[in-house]
Amino acid sequence: MLNIQTHQKIIGLDLTGSERKPSGFCLLENAHAVTRRVGGDEEILKLVENINPVIVSIDSPLSLPAGRISPFDDDPGRKLYGTNRSCERLLLARGIRSYPPLIPSMQKLTERGVKLAGMLRELGYTVIESYPGGAQDILGIPRKSKSLDQLKNGLALLGISGDYIMANVSHDEVDAVTCALVGLFFLSGQYEALGNEQEGYLIVPRI
Repeated sequence: MLNIQTHQKIIGLDLTGSERKPSGFCLLENAHAVTRRVGGDEEILKLVENINPVIVSIDSPLSLPAGRISPFDDDPGRKLYGTNRSCERLLLARGIRSYPPLIPSMQKLTERGVKLAGMLRELGYTVIESYPGGAQDILGIPRKSKSLDQLKNGLALLGISGDYIMANVSHDEVDAVTCALVGLFFLSGQYEALGNEQEGYLIVPRI
């Protein structure tokens, strides 16, 4: 069973495709989650530097399918290499659906995620890609699309405390809590890395 008692600081980030649209942010320390909404990349970078976490777990594609050089439809390799990565195919084989990272509605998010992860890694932070919906399926708790309250209760039953449980917080913040929890599984060595070295890995809990 996962030991969630740790004083290491973990950041979970449910990223949006535009800096003008707030993203969900969670600081997880000793199984206590503090959430908020954050804006642009500069604000996120400043928060990370001020908190100095051991890991940043981001809900966003952080890489392109092998062979692709751009997330957009004018990439000359789009037809040959497609819109999915190995990790999406592995999830689907397990019955877990996810959005292809390079369909039109995901392209801006993927571009932003790749850029932000690169900046954080250049600053020396460990960054992992997480997928809250997939993690919730694996952990046996409802996704936000079914019931936000049930999702919050599921996270609480797993031992994650915080004001988010009773407060009127955004669904992005609750997914950020799940991202941070995936970071905790990663630090505890109880995770699977789906993908490959060329495309990078999506981290999911192993239970």
